[in-house]
Amino acid sequence: MNKTIITVQHTQSVHHTNGHAGAWGDWDLTELGHEQARNIGRFLANEGCEQGYIMYASDLKRAAQTAEEIGGVLGLKPVFNQLIREVNAGEGNGKPWDWYDAHKIPKTKEYDLDYRPFEDAESDRDLWQRIYPFYEEIISNEQERILIVSHGTALSFLQSMLMGQTLEDRIRHRFNGASGSVSRFEINKDGYVTAKYINRQV
Repeated sequence: MNKTIITVQHTQSVHHTNGHAGAWGDWDLTELGHEQARNIGRFLANEGCEQGYIMYASDLKRAAQTAEEIGGVLGLKPVFNQLIREVNAGEGNGKPWDWYDAHKIPKTKEYDLDYRPFEDAESDRDLWQRIYPFYEEIISNEQERILIVSHGTALSFLQSMLMGQTLEDRIRHRFNGASGSVSRFEINKDGYVTAKYINRQV
């Protein structure tokens, strides 16, 4: 079975404008963010996303509001899933970046999959293990057209999974996110994956 998987990183959020961390801080979209999301909806309509797509979204406000604006254009209702929330920064969630940087646990020189910036935060390994069941579900189910609205770090992990990478591969290379961007992956019946585009700004 062929699959099309389109990922959308949420649009401009209040935390993009006020110098605070996102993570599990539950920020609203800005007015511009709402307009950007509607523009993405119109772009996706031209991509044929009104035809047989299911839309999954993080339940954090900035992703949920992006999905709702897109859904309003496409006639799709988001299915919210906590597995595709942004990385949990624990005590650092939603904090000012100055505070975050002053209080976080220092990193080692070498990349550490188990590093946590705060004791109650997620490491890269934790985030991978959280998202992987969602990846397995969308790859193995019978849905051929899937739209996913989430966050920069979470989507970079999901995109790595879609391209067949392992967690350890992230030591050498990884995807970067871009606010309000769209990525499209095509998977054929033999499991061959083509990234049609990554982080397209629309």
